[in-house]
Amino acid sequence: MCKINPCPLLAEVRSKLPVVQPTTISEMVGPSPPQLFVGRYGYPDVRAGPSASWLSEDDSTSNQITTGDPADLFGKPLEEVAARHANLITGGQRMRVREARNPNQMLETTQEIAMAAQAVDIELDFAEAIRIGRSPTFDSMSTPLGPTGNVLRAEVVGNSSIPRKVDSIAGETDLLATDAMDELTRANIGEAHLSRLLSTGILGRQSARRLVPTRWSITATDDTLGKRLWRKIRDNPSIDKVLVYEATYLDNRFHIVLTPGEWAFHMLEAWTTGSLWSVKGRILGDWEDLKPRTKYANRVTGAYYAARLGVLEHLDLIGKSGACLIWRDIGEGYWAPVGVWLIRETVRQAMKQTPRKFDSLEDALRYLNPRVSAPDDLNKSWFVNRPKRKMLWQTKLDSF
Repeated sequence: MCKINPCPLLAEVRSKLPVVQPTTISEMVGPSPPQLFVGRYGYPDVRAGPSASWLSEDDSTSNQITTGDPADLFGKPLEEVAARHANLITGGQRMRVREARNPNQMLETTQEIAMAAQAVDIELDFAEAIRIGRSPTFDSMSTPLGPTGNVLRAEVVGNSSIPRKVDSIAGETDLLATDAMDELTRANIGEAHLSRLLSTGILGRQSARRLVPTRWSITATDDTLGKRLWRKIRDNPSIDKVLVYEATYLDNRFHIVLTPGEWAFHMLEAWTTGSLWSVKGRILGDWEDLKPRTKYANRVTGAYYAARLGVLEHLDLIGKSGACLIWRDIGEGYWAPVGVWLIRETVRQAMKQTPRKFDSLEDALRYLNPRVSAPDDLNKSWFVNRPKRKMLWQTKLDSF
């Protein structure tokens, strides 16, 4: 962004990570969490391949990533979350996205890893030696990415544990991807697993299957699951109070407001002064009214869909409907982005708490104003100033 080389931001991030003794490797055998990566640059020609944990002889096995779901890191300090992926090695080859329909040996291995529910041992042979010890590559959407290299061969050398339902759906070549995700969700397959399946072109009709960049598949999964839940809750009875939920993790402070009435969703992100990529602070927001948006939320991006999913899950759980406003304050303590799973899991954590109850949105705002970084922006937000016809619940019976 700043075009300065070396990058001062990455230098600061690197200084906070554990020091890894530099070395090079040209081949390795290690467990894949399971995890993989599909890039987006050059689409429809992309780099794709599996990831595996590498440990030096001095490392303890406790540092290994044993799950493909980053949500299992929730509650860990940022240093541990960011560093956990520093030694996750990703091998790949450049290929056309349509090759998912007729995969080569390396892509078959990647697809087998995507289907697995637990860590599986793999063997990687690289075209050139790759260096271990550099800081991960950070992305606001996905988990940090460790060292990468061109792979000549990738092979599963252990037994992969593939859920029966996943194996069955993968063979359904006439089933739409959205219908496949619906069936898998009912079988308790989580969003991280669904995202891997979508990314490697395992879901959907045979003629439409293709590789989906990891960044896109995460958002597509959150969006698809969110729309599924919206269709379930839209006809539920509305909540009858204004509810405020709160949670904080890694200097990300969430205030979530549920109000009675028809569905609406507005998410505001406040990157406070001194926070990552923001010297003076900035506020971003996206919203939808009555039904899920069809245009991509290009301000808040993937965090929008991750947060919305957590809210819709809660409304489905309690059998109610309503509207939602989320305010997210991002402080300087969040010095490295680790992916939208953080947003999804913190919202889920917030919704498990006992909410504060208010008789009106105005009362809730009076509570929130001293607790958010930019109360003026909150009070001027689209959600607060929606047309009154969308907030008829505010009209009391005794006002007639």
